[in-house]
Amino acid sequence: MSWGYTAEDGPATWGKLFPVGDNGVRQSPIDIQECDCEAESSLSALTPKFEPITTPSMENTGASWKVNCIPEKSSLTGGPLKNEYRLVQMHAHWGKEEGRGSEHTLNGKMYDGELHLVHYNTAYGSFGEAADKPDGLAVLGVFLKVGESEHAEFAKITSLLKQVNKKGDKTELEGDLDPTNLLPESDCYFTYLGSLTTPPLLESVTWLVYNNHINISKEQMASMRGMLTGGEDGCGCMVDNYRPVCGRGARTVRKVAI
Repeated sequence: MSWGYTAEDGPATWGKLFPVGDNGVRQSPIDIQECDCEAESSLSALTPKFEPITTPSMENTGASWKVNCIPEKSSLTGGPLKNEYRLVQMHAHWGKEEGRGSEHTLNGKMYDGELHLVHYNTAYGSFGEAADKPDGLAVLGVFLKVGESEHAEFAKITSLLKQVNKKGDKTELEGDLDPTNLLPESDCYFTYLGSLTTPPLLESVTWLVYNNHINISKEQMASMRGMLTGGEDGCGCMVDNYRPVCGRGARTVRKVAI
């Protein structure tokens, strides 16, 4: 089933192929309004136990770049998570120009991009088994903001994007990539029950969105915008690869400040 981000195959059409996109009760992303959040004092801080990943593989999926991680090496616990969750991959969403690109918005504000670190619940044994369970996945969301200075750890990814320019291209990162260094300096995060933001839009994600962002350079953003959505035939630049916000409905969004 083909999907993308154009008028013909973009988010407005996904519900035809994946009905949960239109009929679900916990679709993502959402606009996080701090004034409507439930202050949470009983939850603990998030505990990312990330180890540097040695020569991780990276690919162009046609919708984003994706770095594949070794699940045994890095885990996430704490906060609303009842079990250990293992890091399996990371990817990003961004806009064609500054001022748009993030999937979640904060108090109605959209950032230039959003980094996602995807984890699965080890209680289910594998990502495939966990992907459709209500508590199967946990995703860390990190807002990206374009500034003047380069982000050193993020550069390990963006410096190689020319090697995965077309859909299906793959390469390996040189040296170690430390996911810890991709997280913002923040003791505050928002959490709610949601879904994948790309098809099949499964309602299986516990979202953990930091209230702070990381800065990347204009050149780093340009390298992502220069990627192509297809192979040799008929491809456009990879821009505006984000899903607009969905209705929050009756869901509670909790704000955790440690």
